[in-house]
Amino acid sequence: MNMGGIQHIKGDYAAARMYYERALHLNPGSKLLKENLAKLDRLEKRLTEIEKNQKGF
Repeated sequence: MNMGGIQHIKGDYAAARMYYERALHLNPGSKLLKENLAKLDRLEKRLTEIEKNQKGF
């Protein structure tokens, strides 16, 4: 989980997702990991929306 958090902070969201998912596989009941993945989902969705809006200009 720590590596996922580090990558998340660094902005490497693909690596963060990989580490979070690996950790969740080892600890499927982890509420914290599920919350971190949900945060990452929301962040990636916002970034995608921003990119779409910028292409429209």
